Amino acid sequence: MKMLAVWGVSIMVALFIGYMYGKSRAETKIVEKQVEVVKYVAQKRAKIQARPNARRDELLELMRAGRL
Repeated sequence: MKMLAVWGVSIMVALFIGYMYGKSRAETKIVEKQVEVVKYVAQKRAKIQARPNARRDELLELMRAGRL
């Protein structure tokens, strides 16, 4: 009977350790994805800000040509 209790406790401990390990790995992946999103947004923002501003006449030309 004691042997069964020892096995049960050891299985519970192994399951708990596995759960905690999986939880920490999931949190790491979430943080990595958030960092990737921030980098992507920063790159897109820099690309948009680097483009020159179009003047009104240029925008009208593009609208009339059907490109805007």
